[in-house]
Parts: sequence; C-alpha cells; structure tokens
Amino acid sequence: MLLTEPEIQQVIEQAKTTFPNFTDWEYNNKKNESYFGFSLWGQFALNREDYMPQRFFITFDTNQENWYGYLTIGQPCYLWSSADVGDAHLLNTEACQTIEEAMAALKVEIVNLFKAFSVI
Repeated sequence: MLLTEPEIQQVIEQAKTTFPNFTDWEYNNKKNESYFGFSLWGQFALNREDYMPQRFFITFDTNQENWYGYLTIGQPCYLWSSADVGDAHLLNTEACQTIEEAMAALKVEIVNLFKAFSVI
C-alpha cells in the first residue's frame, strides 16, 4: 500500500504523538526490494552523548491492506533485517487494519516486554 502526501504527514504526526521520545522520523513510500510499500521509522538513542549509542527503532509498515508495528535495535525494520547485519527484531505486532491499531498494539507489546524486567 502506498500513501498520498497528506496521509504520510498524518501518519508521521500520529507517530510523533504516540511515541514522543522517538526522533528522526523517516519513511519509504515505494515498493522495492526492501519494502512492500509505505514504511515509517523513528529512533530512540540511549546515552546520545556516547560515541556509538544503542539505537532502538519503531517501524510501521504496510503489506497489502494491513499495518504492522516493530521494535528493533540497530536499524529500522525492513524486508532483509537480520541480526547478521547489525539489527535485531525485539517485538512485532500481528496484522492490523489501521495505523492506530498497529501503534496501540505495539505499545501493548512494549509494555509487556518491560513488565518482564520490572520488579514491581
């Protein structure tokens, strides 16, 4: 699925609002060897002052009429993502009908992951 320019801007604003600590939002809006269509990603760097900070990425992409959300480390998610090339998938969502559903589902997955590390 490809988006129009107004749709792209709306999705970017939704992502910035939903994930305010992520920055440097970029997108792809074409089908090619790395993407099925539209894909949006932003990053969060731990200890930005470090020479090589750990970078976490939130990626939302489309495949046919569905939306998916991913949390990765090292690079944004794309078709050829692999721990062998410096990135790793941490979480992903099931197929969602809308970007809003994908964002909400990814937030739930992230909360569940970090609950596993908490001692509350």
